[in-house]
Amino acid sequence: MTEQLADYGVTCTGIDAAESEALAAALHRAVDPELGVDMLELGLVYQLVREPDAGYRLEMLLTTIGCPLTDYLEKILQHAMALVIGDAPVQVQFRMTPVWTMDRMSRACRMTLGV
Repeated sequence: MTEQLADYGVTCTGIDAAESEALAAALHRAVDPELGVDMLELGLVYQLVREPDAGYRLEMLLTTIGCPLTDYLEKILQHAMALVIGDAPVQVQFRMTPVWTMDRMSRACRMTLGV
C-alpha cells in the first residue's frame, strides 16, 4: 500500500489520490535541518489546498514561536513540491494552532529521535 498525505494527518483539499501519493513521496525530501527528519514524519505539515488559480497553499505547524528557520523551511517545502507540481505557485503558511504535539509524529520518527 502506498503512502498518502492523510497517513501523516495532512488535511487535503482538491488533491486526488495519485497526487497525494506523489506529494507525500516528495515531501519526505523536506528534512528539518536540526533534527534530520522530514516534515511529514514530524507531523508538521498540517493542510494542503489546491487553490482555484492552480496554485497550492501548504499550512505547516511550528513547534516554537519565532522559529528562526521559517524562510529556510518555506524554500525546502516549495522545492519538494516542485518535484511534483512543477512551477505552480506554492504559498507556505506557518501556524501555531492547533498546537503541535509529539502525538503528531509518526512511529518511525519517534523511534529515530528516541522519544
